[in-house]
Amino acid sequence: MMKFQVRERKSPFIHLNDRANTHKGIVCEPFYVLSYYIGCPFACSYCYLQATFRGQVEPIIYRNRDKLLAELDAWLSQPGNLRLNAGELEDSLALDGKIPIVDDLVPRFISQNRHTLILVTKSTNVANLLKYRPNDRVIVAFSVNSVSAWRLFEKQTPHPFQRLEAAAKVSEAGYITVLRLDPMLPIKNWEREYQELIDRAYSLFRCHQWTLGSLRFFPSLPMWTAKVGRSTQVYNFGVEISPEDNRRRLKTPVRFALYQHAIRCIKRHDPKVTIRLCKETEKMHHMLGLPCSGCCYNANFNH
Repeated sequence: MMKFQVRERKSPFIHLNDRANTHKGIVCEPFYVLSYYIGCPFACSYCYLQATFRGQVEPIIYRNRDKLLAELDAWLSQPGNLRLNAGELEDSLALDGKIPIVDDLVPRFISQNRHTLILVTKSTNVANLLKYRPNDRVIVAFSVNSVSAWRLFEKQTPHPFQRLEAAAKVSEAGYITVLRLDPMLPIKNWEREYQELIDRAYSLFRCHQWTLGSLRFFPSLPMWTAKVGRSTQVYNFGVEISPEDNRRRLKTPVRFALYQHAIRCIKRHDPKVTIRLCKETEKMHHMLGLPCSGCCYNANFNH
């Protein structure tokens, strides 16, 4: 049975992650983060939240929801066109139903025409999303991976093909739908498995964008993974230190091969689809011929 804590939140529920572009040479930019809850019920061995919350892996749900909603309504009243990520410190859909995250957020965003909500998930828990008639103010990003990566490193998560099926339902309902192939890993037979995943996706629907990423982590993460009792095998792939942000990343030729293969597989199905990289170096963007342009959710999506 899933465990979680319940308490009040004293700090703001929404904050600007303005450290996203402090590392010169890494393509990212500041974005707003909503902590509707924090943590994740899944047990991915590479998850950065293990270090972010210093080994606190059980989700924390906040009881002062009125404060959260008042803060959200004030945020929505701001001028401009802002993006709010409700999947940076939590899985956006994994606990929906136990907490009313979809019912609290989606109607507020589809009833206005300036700001955008980003939901990021490995869950197939999409029933509440399908109740609404969305517009382009809600982006739903499904994180997927090869079957071998899932089996080894994404414990307690739905099968990647089930996630694709859930994404297809969400796309058919009218949501902007992104597939995040992240973190890509050079597991045995990775070329075949990533091609199978991409082919499977296109047998179901056409997403609005692909976001590609590969294994990356700050040096303290393996320690926290071990402390929470998860396998550290994922950190055994050969890595290099990126001087831009001190993260450990797969070696440059390996990342290039992973991305290049995925891009070729995707373009065979949809030559015009937008492909972005997540928290990658400018050098890698140049190697692949991709533009170095801000957050991976900053594309202009068209139905």
